[in-house]
Amino acid sequence: MLREGLAESRVGDLRCILLVGESGMGKTRLAAEFVARVRPRPLTLSARGYPLGGTASFGLWAEALEGYFRTLPSEEVVSVCGGFLDDLAGLLRTVAAIRGSVPEREPPRLQILQGLAVALSNLVLRDTVVVVLDDVHLADSSSWEALSYLAHNLPHGLFIVACARPAELADHPVAPQVLHGLEQEGLLQRLPVEPLDAGAVGELAAAVVGEPTPRVLVEWLGERSRGNPLFALGLLQALIDEKADLAAPVLRRIPEALADRVGNRLSLLDEPALATLEVLAVLGRRAGIAELVAMSSLSRVRLDETLSDLRSGGLVLEEWQGRELTWEITHPLIQQAIYERIGGGGRQALHRLVGRSLLASGRSGEAAPHFARSSDPGDPEAILALCEALRQAEQRDTEREALEILGALAELLPSGDPRWADVAAAMSWRADWVVDRQTDGTFLGVRAMREMSAVLARCPDLEARATISFRLAGFLAWGTPDIEEADRACRQAVELFEQTGDISRALLVRNALASIKGIAGDVAAMEAEGRRVVEAAQRHGDRSALMQACTITGAGAAFRGRFDEADPALRLGLAIAAEDGKLSEQTWIFSLLALSLAHEGRMNEALDAIKRVKGVNAAAPPRFEPYVHWMGGNHRQTLVAVQEAVAWAPIGTNRRRGILLALAALSAAEAGELDSARSDATRAKGIYEETPFMFFSLFAAYADAVVTWREGRPEDALATLRAVTSNLLRKGLLPVVSPVLVDLVEVAVDAGDTDAAAHAAADMAGVAARVDRDLHHALATLAGAVASLGRGARAEAAAHAERAIAFLSGLDYPGFLGRAHFVLGRSLLASDRTGSIEALERAAAIFDGCGAAWRRDQALVTLRGLRGRGRRAAGAVLGPASLTRREREVAGLASQGLTARSIADRLYIGERTVEGHLATVYAKLGIRSKVELVQRSPDLTL
Repeated sequence: MLREGLAESRVGDLRCILLVGESGMGKTRLAAEFVARVRPRPLTLSARGYPLGGTASFGLWAEALEGYFRTLPSEEVVSVCGGFLDDLAGLLRTVAAIRGSVPEREPPRLQILQGLAVALSNLVLRDTVVVVLDDVHLADSSSWEALSYLAHNLPHGLFIVACARPAELADHPVAPQVLHGLEQEGLLQRLPVEPLDAGAVGELAAAVVGEPTPRVLVEWLGERSRGNPLFALGLLQALIDEKADLAAPVLRRIPEALADRVGNRLSLLDEPALATLEVLAVLGRRAGIAELVAMSSLSRVRLDETLSDLRSGGLVLEEWQGRELTWEITHPLIQQAIYERIGGGGRQALHRLVGRSLLASGRSGEAAPHFARSSDPGDPEAILALCEALRQAEQRDTEREALEILGALAELLPSGDPRWADVAAAMSWRADWVVDRQTDGTFLGVRAMREMSAVLARCPDLEARATISFRLAGFLAWGTPDIEEADRACRQAVELFEQTGDISRALLVRNALASIKGIAGDVAAMEAEGRRVVEAAQRHGDRSALMQACTITGAGAAFRGRFDEADPALRLGLAIAAEDGKLSEQTWIFSLLALSLAHEGRMNEALDAIKRVKGVNAAAPPRFEPYVHWMGGNHRQTLVAVQEAVAWAPIGTNRRRGILLALAALSAAEAGELDSARSDATRAKGIYEETPFMFFSLFAAYADAVVTWREGRPEDALATLRAVTSNLLRKGLLPVVSPVLVDLVEVAVDAGDTDAAAHAAADMAGVAARVDRDLHHALATLAGAVASLGRGARAEAAAHAERAIAFLSGLDYPGFLGRAHFVLGRSLLASDRTGSIEALERAAAIFDGCGAAWRRDQALVTLRGLRGRGRRAAGAVLGPASLTRREREVAGLASQGLTARSIADRLYIGERTVEGHLATVYAKLGIRSKVELVQRSPDLTL
């Protein structure tokens, strides 16, 4: 698999092989052996995650490139960086040295990602590049996000071999989503590194001993090591060191646990050697001599001697990284054993020593967890260091790392401590990550912002107070039920910015205030406030505020069905974002435009907008792609899009993303996957239990009702759907309520409540009159058709259904079109058998094409009830897929020309049984005879 992956990367896109196995399974050795045997030798970049690396932004990629850049002349480094020298200087010390200094401000995340992509692309153009990333389960979140970005943005191939432990990988906040997305796209494959079997343990033991080993030894090693090569080697070496009888293995003096064996070895070391190992264990990664000298009390000469002795003793590994020789403890298990052996006070002192050294070298993000682990509440040095790390993370826009650091500060700084003002000063004005992406860590954010707000309440710095109020509002609005407090905090920020005379920021906060109104469910108020900001931004010539206000106004108009106003507003906002090079804003507005177009009835344009989102930013899925596919009735694609979105970022309890679960539940119910639908609907409903959120909370209730209906409880579903539609109509969310009303009519008919069905159909007609678009007129006539059929008015139902089909035939909404054909087919059952069969067959085919298996099966059952041509039509929809295993066997033999008797003898069944199976096969496949079966067999692939 490794060789195949390398070959594919050489001719195409990035490829990644993930070696997965427990500690000591040989993942690192396998990767090293593979690279060593590649011919011609590739350019190899390597890096390793380490236990305290979670806040070192882009740590893996920085280490991988830094090791190689040290070997290059300065002009080559400049050439490889390709114009991104300034952006990479904060990450790579070699680049900073060439530039002359580290930039005063950290570049934003996107520029760093682009710089990494350009550097790696330039290297790939020169040579085959293999990147070996070890212990990636310990890597920082931004390194994982960089992997996803590189996979989608490198124009040439790159081969990555990553090693990870499965349990820690599953617990990583970002890794599972990135891995899932890359696997779905065929860019990554997992290669399990399994425990050794008895034969492999025997071969390993024989290689160490130098001769065939006794069976009892192999069994002893296998039982105690459980196939783990590291443990097996450790146990065997312990036996050899003790001069034990290998034919009767017993460990007397040295404990069998590897940690105890490590402890015994450590007890034989002198103080300098032990101190050096402890520094490496606390640092948790490989280090060069300059770093170790800074963290050690030894001279360089003495440290060189000590490291040489430790290498000879098998406790450290020596490896060249570019022109620099580095050392690390031989295995994570040994590193952990050494770390745990250090007493609490000793660990605290060493973490402080390591933290100071890292901070002195400008690596504040990496230093942060060391200061956090070495500090008591109120520790001034630690708080100062963490503030600097926060500033760096904020400037890089690495939100997860920033939130982790903020959490550490929340634990160290007492409530009311005036140094909360220093934390506020370390935070940048840009708060997009609070509003747009991060809600899972909201509790820490709210607590920290409240502390800062309280400390700054009497501060004369109005700008600082306004900024913190705004960020508090963002955390509260997007991540908590405290919408009223969010509104107050936002209004306070507006007032404070206006007092400072900073109209630009005041306008941006007013945009946030408009969004908060929308979050609270008052879309009309959101749109009205947005329009006021549009006017003010135009007067002041503020492009950024105008872009945001146009987006808010356009979204509000779209949700209320005023598409003539929504479209120009969204397109103006999009134009400004494109002209100003604002990538994330472009993707967001494109996504909103796609949603507006889908609601309006312009599905082809909506799907084109989704494609354009991916063209603008291929690294992240379009925000509303699942909704667009669901609106069109393409349930198979909806479920795929939801999976991609979840792979990019987990839903957790994120209220902004909880609608994905509702969409998944609705499409899973249509697909006939009722267990999945119930699970997703329950999770979605739980996310919105505490407080309403936009229309998403109502959508979650809608999904729960549809699943309840599918479970056979239409009366319960009816009550919920009536409440949902009433609420959506009251809020004026006309395009949103349309598909819900159509379902309400169907559920009411199923529950036997024809009055409720008629009332819902009338509501839908009123929506169509106000929205005045073909799609909504089609849904109104479809609702009328279902209601008419429910009360037995078949001719009226057929007329409504034909009108709905006429509307929908010019649109791209197969889900609704299939439903109109189904109603038409049922309406014609008594009056036009041929027309009924044709309509039902068309409905079944449409449903099958868009993944609506539940409705497809309803149409097929109705067709089969018509017998004769109806059964043949039902079989024609599914073809061979409708056959049972036995029916397929019989059909396959019959298509070869075998007689019923021959088939019976071949399958050991009765001849009449064969004839019965053939009759069923003919009905399912829509054919009349064995001759026709033989003629069609190549197309049927029996």
